[in-house]
Amino acid sequence: MGKTTFGTFFELGGRGAMESLSRSGLDYVIIDTEHGCFSEETTADYILAAENGGLLPYVRIGDTRRPYVLRMLDIGARGLIIPNIRTVDQVRELVSHAKFPPLGNRGYCPNRTSGWGADEWSSDVFSYMETCNRRCKLIPQCETKEALEQIEEIAAIPGVDGIFVGPCDLSIALDIPLQFDNPILISAVERILKACQDNGKESVIFAANMKDAVKWARKGFDSIAYSLDASVFIQAFQALTKQFHEETEA
Repeated sequence: MGKTTFGTFFELGGRGAMESLSRSGLDYVIIDTEHGCFSEETTADYILAAENGGLLPYVRIGDTRRPYVLRMLDIGARGLIIPNIRTVDQVRELVSHAKFPPLGNRGYCPNRTSGWGADEWSSDVFSYMETCNRRCKLIPQCETKEALEQIEEIAAIPGVDGIFVGPCDLSIALDIPLQFDNPILISAVERILKACQDNGKESVIFAANMKDAVKWARKGFDSIAYSLDASVFIQAFQALTKQFHEETEA
């Protein structure tokens, strides 16, 4: 089995928090603008902080309209995680927004990822478009019944770079909320994984705990998005607090 990449969701906010994560050994971070209270300006700052620390910055977007997709890519997101996918046409439209020809119809404008056109790699327009299409991943989430029912077709769409499995919302959609060991959910996740493998697309899954992270990595997922920075922060201090009281009050 190849190296499974390992990342987390960025919810806390703050440049210091991002710089701390960049020193953790993580491969990537997902700046969550769907659930997190981040503006485009602060997201741009977090992307820069992640890049400076060698951490790959992805963004989960909460708005799939063309202007928002373009802005997230133009400020430097190296990948977009797209929640609440329900139709094949929805994914095709996202490809059109996010990818340059021949895959899509992304609007052209030199931006900060290419030094506003000053970087050598962006001097040729065809090279620029090809590089952006390759570097900026488009990763729809499979977390609805509708997406699951069409996952093979979605995974086969040119311009889709991978599928992100959201087991929390998917389990709720399947009427087995947060039952991560339920055979119904496991079967659904395995179906999504197979669709990715059959189409040569990256497979990513959220894991709320280390047991699930290891389980899905061993089943063949390419990447694990582990928990949230806020949850890990709380759990670390809960463990330290418990240890302190146990050792001083014994």
